Amino acid sequence: MSGRGAALSVVCAEEFGLGNLVRKLLTLKSGRAWRADAAALAGIGLFFVAFFPQGLFGGKYLIVGDAFFYSYPLRTVAWRMLRHGQLPLWTPYIMSGYPLLSMAQIGLAYPLTWGYLFLPGHIAEQIYVLAPFLLAPVFTYAYLRKLARTPLAALLGALTFGYGGMMASPLANNGLMPNAVMWLPLLLIVIERARTRRFVPCLLWATGAYALSVLTGYGQGFLYTGLLAVAYALFLVFTTDDAGRGTLRARLASARHWQPLCVAGGALLLAAGVAAFQILETARVARRSVRSTLSYDIFTQGSFTPAMLWQSFTTPLFYVFDMHAAVPPLALALAVVAAWAHARHSHERDPRVFFYLALAGLALALMLGQHTPLYLLVYHIPLLNRFRVPSRHTFEWTFAIAVLAAYGWDAAAAGFRKRRAAQRPARAFTLYAALVLLTASVIVGLLWWLKVQTLQGSDATPGALAPATIYRLWKCAFVLLTLVALWRASLIAQARWRFGLALATVLVLCFVEPSALIARWWGGLGLPASRFAIVTDGTRFLRQLPPEAHRVYTRVDLFNEQYGPTPRFDTANLSAVYGLHNVAGYEPLILERYSRALGGVGLDSVRTFNNVLDSSLLTDHSHVLDLLNTTFVVSYPNLSPRLETAADVTTATGMDVTGEVLPQATRILPTAPIEADALELVTALSNSTSEPDDKTVARVRIHTMDGRTIERELKAGRDTAEWAHERPDVRALVKHRLAPVFDATQLGDADGFKAYRYKAFFALDEPVRVRQVEIVNVAQTARLGLYGARLRPARTQLLVPLLAAYSEAWQPVYEQHETLILRNTRACPRAWLVAKAEAVDGEEALRRIRGESTHEFDPRRTALLEVKSDELPSLPGGIVALDSTAQITSYEPNRLMIETNAPTATVLVVSEIFYPGWTATIDGRPARISIADYLLRGVVLPAGQHRVEMRYTALGARTGAVISVLTLCLLAGLAVYARRTRAPRTDLRGGATI
Repeated sequence: MSGRGAALSVVCAEEFGLGNLVRKLLTLKSGRAWRADAAALAGIGLFFVAFFPQGLFGGKYLIVGDAFFYSYPLRTVAWRMLRHGQLPLWTPYIMSGYPLLSMAQIGLAYPLTWGYLFLPGHIAEQIYVLAPFLLAPVFTYAYLRKLARTPLAALLGALTFGYGGMMASPLANNGLMPNAVMWLPLLLIVIERARTRRFVPCLLWATGAYALSVLTGYGQGFLYTGLLAVAYALFLVFTTDDAGRGTLRARLASARHWQPLCVAGGALLLAAGVAAFQILETARVARRSVRSTLSYDIFTQGSFTPAMLWQSFTTPLFYVFDMHAAVPPLALALAVVAAWAHARHSHERDPRVFFYLALAGLALALMLGQHTPLYLLVYHIPLLNRFRVPSRHTFEWTFAIAVLAAYGWDAAAAGFRKRRAAQRPARAFTLYAALVLLTASVIVGLLWWLKVQTLQGSDATPGALAPATIYRLWKCAFVLLTLVALWRASLIAQARWRFGLALATVLVLCFVEPSALIARWWGGLGLPASRFAIVTDGTRFLRQLPPEAHRVYTRVDLFNEQYGPTPRFDTANLSAVYGLHNVAGYEPLILERYSRALGGVGLDSVRTFNNVLDSSLLTDHSHVLDLLNTTFVVSYPNLSPRLETAADVTTATGMDVTGEVLPQATRILPTAPIEADALELVTALSNSTSEPDDKTVARVRIHTMDGRTIERELKAGRDTAEWAHERPDVRALVKHRLAPVFDATQLGDADGFKAYRYKAFFALDEPVRVRQVEIVNVAQTARLGLYGARLRPARTQLLVPLLAAYSEAWQPVYEQHETLILRNTRACPRAWLVAKAEAVDGEEALRRIRGESTHEFDPRRTALLEVKSDELPSLPGGIVALDSTAQITSYEPNRLMIETNAPTATVLVVSEIFYPGWTATIDGRPARISIADYLLRGVVLPAGQHRVEMRYTALGARTGAVISVLTLCLLAGLAVYARRTRAPRTDLRGGATI
């Protein structure tokens, strides 16, 4: 490279913010520094490759959890729309329709998602998930070198942040938080440079760095990043004196002295402007979502107790929410060294150390959440109170410790330099001792890594060490060996050997624990490429009918069907990849109305926030699924949301209380037709002390599809017993023995007694298709508590609960591979006409569609419009004329065309979610869309033939796009201005550079 070319490269790199690091890498004036930086960066690259060999070379795609069920399908849908020339504004594929661009977390404008444009989705998603594990440490290394830290100190800090508690966590598998926060070090580099460089170039580069964080769409991540950057800039304003003005008043009087803060604040505003197109659209849906407000209990979910916070540092495998507090113990020790050294030696003091000490302390307090009064204050701070899980403040903790560790390393290195000069230890002995100790630490680390993969959360062997204790013992042995190896390496006189062994020791020390944790949590769950090409049998069956006319409802728990070699069907949001329109969906900002209509469900559209499954949706009185054009419901046998095996049901966990069968009463337990060869009951008697041993207390009748009835007897002492059998006063009177116990609960103190529930197992003579189970209590006084009833399908170990009752309108049409698909014979079409309308408020409309109102409701005859009474249209009422039609002639995500014909005035009800931004025209003339039936869109039509068009205009995205374009124009203007006004820069030695 020519001298002029090298100088130009240095200037460009200076403007970008890599500063001293790039200058050392591109010039030949400091060969030792170049080699040290190259070795450190190569170490980071080697570390990354060793960390994810299965993802880079093993043919596995580490796409699990949210990355598989949320990001991958939604990004696939959005980029598919873009490739077909459609704007990704609305998606009909989940939750009966949802504003797609408001799902900012899919990051369509974020460069690391652009691989979806030309790569298979699973490869593009892998790049997105893994990239932060390489880029975050590289960026942190550059920042620490900017702070004049030595290469090894910067490497330790880089690996501490890049693979610490924030990154090596269960939540990191979705890539959202890591991608949002990894740009912080680059932003801080530019803020540092703003102290001495021109304002406009610094503002442009800071905006670029922070805009990348904002464009990820992960609000919690980019908000924390922005606040930390502003706090850092403000700290520099009050603690640095670059111009040598001396007094604080003199410094603050200079406008240039405020430049770091202006750069940070300006970057936040301009980056928000760049991403306004998605921010405003997300803000609109957030106001209408279940997360428009968070209760304090939900806000503080994921709070560490003080004891658990310490345990999360020492034993993160067992004490973690979705993030943990663990960092390399060496980093934490060096952070203490940094604090001590900078407090003691005022002439070498760097105020940044105290900033990061305060940040670490604040992060620890925030991670305590509800266990500290500080979080009550945070709960009342706008924006901050929108994000839950206090443990995610481990981001600030990890970064602060990383920076402090770099300072501590250099402080300790100075002491070791003095010791080497004073003692002059034997070169060969010290070198060999360091090599032996490092080898031993590698061996212990490998054994610890393997042990972590087998440790369980509870001790299965009485008297054995607790798994957490075993974990800590291995950790202590590994850390002590590695620290001693590092100590001996630091005493080696020859610089090359000393640097090489210290580098290797740092890599080993930072590698073992996070690698073991990631491998245990999600690193070993990679999927083969073939998994992304599988069209399941259930999906193949559902695709026989046009998706735009028939919605499905995958009524199963969220993370099912992921790892099996042959998945049974595709759950939400995966069904979107295959074009199915799903009532279910996975989106944190689920619309509040939609959630309430489905029974108060959470973000996965199946269970409530209290983990309850609403079975009323399938009964005769509920019309919610009918209105949503739900033609098929997909689930496991008997509509169970998850598969259970006999081995899974060993305690009362997961058992639902079915109810009590009174004396001489009968209880019917219906089920979808299923072939079974055994029945299991969990019961207990009360008021039964007079029932003798082997007395029949209930008759169990199993009714089959071919009209047969199989009868079994439930006997006291053999199959069930008194729940308080062991209570002293009962034991003296009870006439039957203790039956096989299902579970026991200790009541009272040590002198109390155990309350029992009992397990009865009835084998059938042959596999039969069961229609329902009837339980008749034949006792005179004994009450039969029924806590669980399960069928065991023939030839499997699965258990199917007998709890779901549903309308006869739901007809089984598919029963294969533990999959049940029901067809809804009452499903409303995607568009229909009614001749009657009622004016109701939202609450009354909700009660009627859920069948909870005293007023009858037939969605095919009446439209419930949320309008004033005097705004109701004049309609004939009754049944719409037989020759009336409503047909969708064109169905696109952002646009619908409907042709109607009716001899009278009608209301067109469209089974699409009502949402502001949808507009309608009738024969080209604007028309009003009203809320119909609590969820849907309604348009009043005059008599005759009409052409109705609906378009989604995305009001927030449209307004935001204008702001984004104007912001980009402003940035372009500033870039032109910066280029034209650029002057030769004078370096620190007074010489001019180009």
